[in-house]
Amino acid sequence: MNATSIRPAQTQDLPQMYRLLASGPRSFANVGEGDLPGLLQESFGAAVQVDSQAISGFVVLQQEDLTEELSAHAPVRVSLRAAATKYPGAKARRQFSALFECAEETLPAWSAGQLFYALTDQGWLKAGLTEAGFKHHDSIRFYERSGPVAQPQHQPAHLRPATHSDLPHLARLDEAAFEPLWRMGLAELGRLYADCRLEIAVRDGQKAGYAALDLQTDGDEHDQKTAQLVRLAVHPHAQELGIGRQLLMSSLLYAHAQGICRVLLNTQESNRPSQRLYESMQFRKRGRTVPVFVKRMSIRRN
Repeated sequence: MNATSIRPAQTQDLPQMYRLLASGPRSFANVGEGDLPGLLQESFGAAVQVDSQAISGFVVLQQEDLTEELSAHAPVRVSLRAAATKYPGAKARRQFSALFECAEETLPAWSAGQLFYALTDQGWLKAGLTEAGFKHHDSIRFYERSGPVAQPQHQPAHLRPATHSDLPHLARLDEAAFEPLWRMGLAELGRLYADCRLEIAVRDGQKAGYAALDLQTDGDEHDQKTAQLVRLAVHPHAQELGIGRQLLMSSLLYAHAQGICRVLLNTQESNRPSQRLYESMQFRKRGRTVPVFVKRMSIRRN
């Protein structure tokens, strides 16, 4: 008789997990292959299904660092980093739901609950997420711009490079500007500080916004250098003053000064003001939108 079990993933499962990711038509990875071992050690949110000693499916979740949560009243975010199954149809949906439940139970609890999310346009995974209780929350829209940039006429704020000591202030700005799903904690902002051109807008002595530009100077498949606007945030009290436009224009001018004319960015489908800003500055929509699925869970009571 074939034995089937669902259990937390272990390091020795990695070779089979890699093979399932690489060979299966129903696989999802928001993570590099080399990152999976670290996730199994640090995320405490990975589960596998074993059928007759062979892994037939798995789910990997990653919970953000609890020590970086700005407010004890905000849910901690948990992202779906990888998933795969060898099964089709309804069996895949039920398997994903059971794997998610097992993986979720291995995560540390948080006083304000957890906010699970996944970005995917794969049909099998959307069905599995729905089976597990996720709801379609929003979609991500992608934009691209190429061409010359005019010098800005309106300068509502003073712009300066960010310093490491600014990061806690930017985290609080993020908390005010975005709903919990889209906020950045200190670890994420630290990565932006290390990898991007991070610029702050100061108005009346207060930090009013910031922009992060990633210069991808290696070029794409057409040997065209690109830059990615990773972040554009303006404090709610400073919106509609032209600060977002000023930060965006500064990023575009900097990219052009480096010989980069193609700039990419993305934003939420629900964020109409941002879309109007980008389209007014000759950004054009590219590709399809990617749905965002969310599941909010209260603290577990053992």
